[in-house]
Amino acid sequence: MMEGRSSVRSIAVMNSIHEILLHSPMARLFAIIALGYLVGEIRFPGGFRLGVAGVLFVGLACGAMSPDFQLPAEVQSLGLVLFVYCVGLQAAPGFLKSFKRDGLRLNLALVLALAVTAGATFALMRITGRGSAPLTGLFTGALTNTPALGAATETLARRSGGADAVDLVVVGYGVAYPVSIVLVLLLVQWLAARAPAGDRKAANLLALPPAMTIAVETPNPNCGAWRVHEIAEKCGVLVTRVRTAGGTSELAAEATELPPGSLVLAVGTPTHLDAAAAALGHKSEVRLEDETRGFERHRYFVSNAEAVERPLRALQLSRLGAVVSRLRRGDVDLPVTGDTVLHFGDRVRVISYRDTEPAVRKFFGNSLTVLTETGYFSFALGIVLGLLLGQIPIPLPGMAEPIRLGIAGGPLVAALLLGSLGRTGPCIWSIPNEANMTLRHLGTLLFLAGVGVKAGRGLLAVLQSDGLALVALAVAITVVAHATFLAALRLLGERKLPAMLGAIAGFQTQPAVLAFAASKTDAGPMNTAYAAVYPLAIVLKIILAQLLVAA
Repeated sequence: MMEGRSSVRSIAVMNSIHEILLHSPMARLFAIIALGYLVGEIRFPGGFRLGVAGVLFVGLACGAMSPDFQLPAEVQSLGLVLFVYCVGLQAAPGFLKSFKRDGLRLNLALVLALAVTAGATFALMRITGRGSAPLTGLFTGALTNTPALGAATETLARRSGGADAVDLVVVGYGVAYPVSIVLVLLLVQWLAARAPAGDRKAANLLALPPAMTIAVETPNPNCGAWRVHEIAEKCGVLVTRVRTAGGTSELAAEATELPPGSLVLAVGTPTHLDAAAAALGHKSEVRLEDETRGFERHRYFVSNAEAVERPLRALQLSRLGAVVSRLRRGDVDLPVTGDTVLHFGDRVRVISYRDTEPAVRKFFGNSLTVLTETGYFSFALGIVLGLLLGQIPIPLPGMAEPIRLGIAGGPLVAALLLGSLGRTGPCIWSIPNEANMTLRHLGTLLFLAGVGVKAGRGLLAVLQSDGLALVALAVAITVVAHATFLAALRLLGERKLPAMLGAIAGFQTQPAVLAFAASKTDAGPMNTAYAAVYPLAIVLKIILAQLLVAA
């Protein structure tokens, strides 16, 4: 009897929950996000997790179980706009730099591989007769790119009768996404196993740049006495303090002369520090970093608008009696040079004279409250400009209708342009890193929940009739993409494991791959390669997805 009553209560509770979810779109939305987060945290063999993509699969399941579990269309659109605009702001500082030196080589390989992959996908459309929608979904899923999925679904939604095609794109993405992640992780493991032992040292993404005291013995071959800025340019290290022969320690300025017999405290990577020691003289047993009399060392949050989006050299901190020795952005310590540009929310380690420390603290701001209230006018204005840009028709040869960047590409391109500018008069286009990450992840969750529920209606029918074929096609597209990319990298002379793994993660635009690769090799060149490839990969995938879905 008791068991019967318990069952009745359980059924009543489930019915009540079902009624709440059925009549409350907001409850449905956050229930899908919560369940999706739990699914995304499940660890599969090899440490693989779905991450935020778990929200997509929960959304697909909810849409398949009940056609009434729909979400407002604005949820999907808002999420996509937030996501792509924040991604663009994050990628902007390194976008133009990615076309210089080694970045040019990596991006040439990227362009070639994406062009071949898009061409192969187009050929599969014609060979299999499945049409553009499911194959475009497989293309975006094989390359694990949510903005490209958003661009494709938006392009189809603008057409009459495009709703069913949108569902096919999302189903294709959902099939290819986990397949691609597994294959790429296996590729990373294979490359790491075949690499020389020297390339396979474990990475430390949070490593603090070390310091070294160097005795200056060798004169400058150009003009006799070294100057601080010449050491930075030649050796790639930051000089923070100096001590002339028989003198006391003082903060370094760019024009400070360093005759033989001087000691300098330099900060940089071990390789750069060794190069500086060889060029200037030798490593000293003296530890200038331990000489703290008269100095203050503090970490400050950068929250003053006057300190951001300008090179450190232009801030003229020497007038305040201060030197920035280290910079932490998010969870990563970055190298500091005169060309380094600070962003809102950066944490800087500053050495100053004791009597100037209050003025230094005031200059950087050091206020978390200000950070939470900064930049939302320019953030909203940038999105408006991006949405307007996305509606401009772009005619292309051979296409009946012009393409538009839409709500995926327009905000992304605007963010790349505005983020590269940094500031325009009083408008500072960047936002604190923590705020960027929060808004970006929120946007991803909203978009994946909305698009997943919408596509779930036809999920079972598609998988039952075409599931194995879609998996096989997803494997084929992933293999073509990465085989071409690796061949192009080797053809262009890139064979070092850190750069290759970073480039693969950037090509895939997939942080999960980067995190997995971090345990296999040196973090420095790997992160550099990832940052060089990521921005262009995002933009090209958005454009190619629109071209494929319109084919």
